[in-house]
Amino acid sequence: MSNPMPEKVINYNVYSDTDKLLGVAAEVTLPNFEAMTETVSGAGIAGEYESATLGHFGSQTIEIPFRTITDKSFSLMKNNGKPIVLRAAQQSYDVAAGKVSQRGLKITVKGQPKGLDLGTMAVGGLTETTNVLEVLYIKIEENGRTLLEFDKLNFVFIVDGEDILGDVRNMI
Repeated sequence: MSNPMPEKVINYNVYSDTDKLLGVAAEVTLPNFEAMTETVSGAGIAGEYESATLGHFGSQTIEIPFRTITDKSFSLMKNNGKPIVLRAAQQSYDVAAGKVSQRGLKITVKGQPKGLDLGTMAVGGLTETTNVLEVLYIKIEENGRTLLEFDKLNFVFIVDGEDILGDVRNMI
């Protein structure tokens, strides 16, 4: 029986519109899924708690730092609607077989340009020029299987094949 233990990302590339390498990125900061909440308190409740709103999340950003300033740094400042795609190879250790295996990871992001930090300039150094995008859509696939799909503007939130907002969409 196979029991793969996920270990790490072997390597990855950053693409624009799935086929055009944008450049050599350093460590990409992926978006945070922090639920929108409302404090619930009142009669019959011993205190208060934060109630998460189903499928609703606060502002989400992705930060893509590049080693140096290039024309691609500025192309991401254009609001052209093209997706950014991160393609990665992940490594697992198969405990039962005693060998290393790989899994493909694809993260597709669509959003709006939010900022450009030009970084620093030093002799023999990297600029770490960073583009920041407001995330409006994200899809995460592993070996072709959708793990998560979130589309803020089209009211879609799918987690591991389950359409979390499907019933709500039908009600409204």
